[in-house]
Amino acid sequence: MKRQLRHGMLLAVTASLFALTGCDSGDTYYDFGYPRTTNNGGSGANNDDSRLYELANTLRGHWNGAMRYEYTDDNGKRSIAQFDAQMEFDQYDATRLEGRGQEIDAATVNGKTQTQTLTFTWTIDEKTSDIYVVYDNSQKKYRITFLQNNELQSYLDGKRFAGTMIGVNNNEFIDFELSRYSYAKPANVVFSRAANTRAAGLEVEYKLVKR
Repeated sequence: MKRQLRHGMLLAVTASLFALTGCDSGDTYYDFGYPRTTNNGGSGANNDDSRLYELANTLRGHWNGAMRYEYTDDNGKRSIAQFDAQMEFDQYDATRLEGRGQEIDAATVNGKTQTQTLTFTWTIDEKTSDIYVVYDNSQKKYRITFLQNNELQSYLDGKRFAGTMIGVNNNEFIDFELSRYSYAKPANVVFSRAANTRAAGLEVEYKLVKR
């Protein structure tokens, strides 16, 4: 009788241990070189998803500063145009990794100021954290990457947004140095090292180019 009782208790303990280890909240796997845990409807938020939403929320808002647009002109010559720029990123809502945007470019040449307004859509790639920008009129698509092993790496925090838009369906680059919007004009604009080395030797003209 005692042997049967001990055997029953052992089975009960084994069953309870199995129940505890069988209730895992999700599978752990590696993405971008660090562990990521998926949640099966639990209350805990996915850490990677939180970072993506934080990226989108930080991007949202008004920025101004300067841009350098590297392109091929109508004569087949590689050229660079520099101008002032204001960018607005409007998020569809706080739970979305995409939205609409507007860019206002301005350049003063020979005392005359020219401006152009461009509208675009933007989205964040959930796998790479890259930001993709597609301009409405031209349908030109650009990628902004934050990967550390890329020489055209960009940077974003609450006050500064700088880096390079890399052409996806075109052979163009848009280097930018922006600050969170204020009425004070940014001083001492310094573009990334990539901007200085990639287009070394090309003349920079202060002007607008239709895009």
